Amino acid sequence: MKKPIKILLIILAAALLTGGAYLSYIQYRINRGDLLEYEGVWYTREQIQDLVGPQYYEVESKNTPEEVYKKFREALLAGDKEAALSFIREERKEKYRNSFSSKNLIELGNMYPEIITKDELNSLGNHAVYKYVWNDGEKDINSEIFFTKNNQGYWEIDGI
Repeated sequence: MKKPIKILLIILAAALLTGGAYLSYIQYRINRGDLLEYEGVWYTREQIQDLVGPQYYEVESKNTPEEVYKKFREALLAGDKEAALSFIREERKEKYRNSFSSKNLIELGNMYPEIITKDELNSLGNHAVYKYVWNDGEKDINSEIFFTKNNQGYWEIDGI
């Protein structure tokens, strides 16, 4: 009776060691950047490149993120939804069109500060992150705005 229990324990221990080694290997690949999460699904680096295409391309900038933000904010303050949407990436426009429909654009424009500050640590190549602080009426809130340079060289708002 003791021999089957010992065999079962050895099999269980081997399964636990194998599972632990596999999880450690997966964590190692995540830390190294070989596995990336995108929209809740894990992909290899090659699968991500096939999915989203090249993320870096050499093209001279025809505007700056600061100029885009300023014009975006001015369009909001003028209450011009379509002008504000023209500074947002094509893939994101519908989301913001729906969001802007339920908000007072002038109040939204006043909520955003005149000056934004580049986050050098998180900005690289064709992607830039800027920080700003806004007040919700009770307290100051730190926020970020994301910019992406398209392959024609124009910076666009990717998320705000």
